[in-house]
Amino acid sequence: MQPNFDAGEDFALLLEREAKKLEEKAHALTAAFTASASTVRSPDGSVTVTVEANGSLSAIEFGNRATALGPARLSSLVMQTVREAQRKTVEKVTESYTEINGEDEAAQLVRTFLPKVEDEAPADPEQDKWAPEAHHEDPRPQAGHRPPPPPPQAVPPMPPQPGRPVRPPNPPAPRPRRPAGPDDDEMSPW
Repeated sequence: MQPNFDAGEDFALLLEREAKKLEEKAHALTAAFTASASTVRSPDGSVTVTVEANGSLSAIEFGNRATALGPARLSSLVMQTVREAQRKTVEKVTESYTEINGEDEAAQLVRTFLPKVEDEAPADPEQDKWAPEAHHEDPRPQAGHRPPPPPPQAVPPMPPQPGRPVRPPNPPAPRPRRPAGPDDDEMSPW
């Protein structure tokens, strides 16, 4: 800060004036950042999210269509909508900052943290290799389809017969240890 004294002004008054300006800017930035939250609805209206100025997800709502989408498509749509809300929020925060403080080095620094705008992925389930739709699988079981039988259960031990002593089960065999190497003391100090 270069001292810019007016005629008859001393250094204490200059500092007081600059402190008031900074305080006003701080209040303006706080109000602007608080108002920078973004609410975005997915194109089909099945997902609505709200992202706060710090990038945190504060609300998520699902419309009636969400249940018909299936888990893979719904999770993809949620993430796409959250990313869009985060991008809009960052744009609002950056715009608010530059309106209040102007184009300075800090504004340029803030711009370096802006997320890159990704090309919108097509809403084609073929693009999601984990989605059942991508493999032409029906995510719901078909009528007449039997679930696989449960895995076989271990046979319970026979109850002891009268007159015979009960022997405790054998303890598990100790695991073999690997040979000690030159760096063992570094990997396991105790």
